[in-house]
Amino acid sequence: MKTRRAFTLLELLVTLSVIALLVAVLLAALGRIRSVAQQAHCANSLRQLGAATHLYLADHEQRFFAYVQGTPDGPLWYFGLEPTGAGGGAEGSRVLDQTKAPLYPYVRQVGGIAVCPSFPYGSALWKAKFKGASWGYGYNTFLSNVNSLTLASPSRVILFGDCAQVNTFQPPASPKHPMIEEFYMIEHTFKTIHFRHGASANLLFADGHVEPRTVCPGTEDRRLPEAAIGRVTPVGSTDLLK
Repeated sequence: MKTRRAFTLLELLVTLSVIALLVAVLLAALGRIRSVAQQAHCANSLRQLGAATHLYLADHEQRFFAYVQGTPDGPLWYFGLEPTGAGGGAEGSRVLDQTKAPLYPYVRQVGGIAVCPSFPYGSALWKAKFKGASWGYGYNTFLSNVNSLTLASPSRVILFGDCAQVNTFQPPASPKHPMIEEFYMIEHTFKTIHFRHGASANLLFADGHVEPRTVCPGTEDRRLPEAAIGRVTPVGSTDLLK
């Protein structure tokens, strides 16, 4: 009788190692593909936001909307009305009336703006500010009430961008337990750009184009390094802002 040759233990281990290596390579490739798809999704949302802004400008003598303005009912942010008094609520539970936002009718015209899929909503480090807000993006506050026709180089002025903040001062966050939250402004001193797309952040410029930017060295918010929050320009610089 002939004997059938079986795999040796060494051969079996080598085969399993090769399979494990191939699976690891495949998972890494799928991870990169997913990251690229999320960044593209985010960029498209920013372009929609830019289209809504330009529709607004056409109806308002080319003057940008205010970042926030006081009203009898509460602060009116560019993304919604925050009711005060009985209509308000605690941090993280306040409901915004998005129908009162300056951009609301124009956002509807362009078909809505999707939330950035790369923002870590629901993670253990996430702290909510509102119920619903600005899709994970921040507004260049230097543009508040500025006439767009006065911009010398719109292609070099940020309009919106990936934005977030490290919070250490409002429960459940604390200095010993920093958390990440949505933030809504981009300006010259705060570290609020969120590099959530493979170490880059999507920025929408006033001419309507979107481009990724990496962090300016030395501006990273070290209170929560894993959040990847910092600046694209040095602290105090107004480059790309006006």
